[in-house]
Amino acid sequence: MGYVYALGAFFCIGSYLVPARFSQNKSLSFFPFMALGMLALELFRVDSLEALWAHPLWFWGSVVAGVVWALGQTFGNLSLGEISLAKAAVIFNFNSFFNIALGLALFHEASGFRAYALILGGGVLLFLGAWWVSRASAIPSKEGNLKKGIFYSCMASVFWGTYFTPVKALQTFRNEPSLSSMDCLSGLMLGGAITGLILGLLASKPKFHWNDLGLGLGTAALWCVGTIFFLLSIGELGLARAVPIINSNALVYAAWSLFVFKELPLSQGPKVFGGTLVVVAGIAFLALA
Repeated sequence: MGYVYALGAFFCIGSYLVPARFSQNKSLSFFPFMALGMLALELFRVDSLEALWAHPLWFWGSVVAGVVWALGQTFGNLSLGEISLAKAAVIFNFNSFFNIALGLALFHEASGFRAYALILGGGVLLFLGAWWVSRASAIPSKEGNLKKGIFYSCMASVFWGTYFTPVKALQTFRNEPSLSSMDCLSGLMLGGAITGLILGLLASKPKFHWNDLGLGLGTAALWCVGTIFFLLSIGELGLARAVPIINSNALVYAAWSLFVFKELPLSQGPKVFGGTLVVVAGIAFLALA
């Protein structure tokens, strides 16, 4: 079942940003609709929130993780206003580098020359793959400022690579066996939803459309289900096998970008998929660390 969970996460996380492409509200204007979708899903997780509330450190740690995730989503939305899904998704995967580097630096999850050599090798492959994909020529009407898009994508990867750190710290130093990862996910969603509403409403004035409300719920559902599959697959397979499969979702985004939204000419397909596969190889190196 571990591989089934990993593939579920692969497709869900590799598609959750797609509904935003169909919305009438773009960039940060769409974030409040996603936040409302997350709050709606929280209605099915009230028991988890109650369990977290009984342990204040865990409750607030999960909420803070959600705030950091939402900051990453903010930059992710901004990047998608400038560049294609294919390019943004490849750069987003730098979050694996930050995630594993923090695990080594703060929690001493591994040590020795081999681990650091694999991290260095994985980082180099991530950079080369992202650079290769960024060189793909986009259709002018489908992309804006490439430099801004790359910067926003890099910032998103930093926040997405660090948002789970508060929960990891609690698991390491203040473990609470009665709470599960699913409980923490509920607190994370709460922090993310509240932050998304505030940032989205402050940054822009979204226009209400029932269609966008449905798309926001769909985005939140894909992210939530994908994250649940992600947690389940790690429990079954471990990080070394689960993470490379799941973070290969840039291939899914590349397919959406090329074949559905036609943000890049099909002639750029070899460059996009080639660079994405180099990034996947980099993620595999990082997971082995």
